Amino acid sequence: MAKTILAIDDDPFILLVVEKFLVSKGYKVVPMTDPEKAYFWAVKNKPDLVISDVAMPGVDGFTVIRNLRDNKSTAHIPLVMLTATDKVSDVEKGFESGAKAYILKPINWDRAWAKLQPLL
Repeated sequence: MAKTILAIDDDPFILLVVEKFLVSKGYKVVPMTDPEKAYFWAVKNKPDLVISDVAMPGVDGFTVIRNLRDNKSTAHIPLVMLTATDKVSDVEKGFESGAKAYILKPINWDRAWAKLQPLL
């Protein structure tokens, strides 16, 4: 059975690109644009990995990551930030929130895959 990855981003195009890449690697991808719905989906379905955009309207990716990390039923799931900024303070905030890795936009898939493989 293929492992499931929850991908969260408010940009449907980014989600499509992420989904196509990961599906080509043999993973099932659940793309979601609403971070609150994504959180509840993750609690119910326990994906093998969560990739979350950081800058989203309403609930940001840091909050999604913290909430998943703080919930006993999802605390074990590896979390990856997807961000357009490489500001050290944002990256540090993501790791402090519980992320295990980060992927920069625009996505370099060779680098992204190198970061994702050890988490899957």
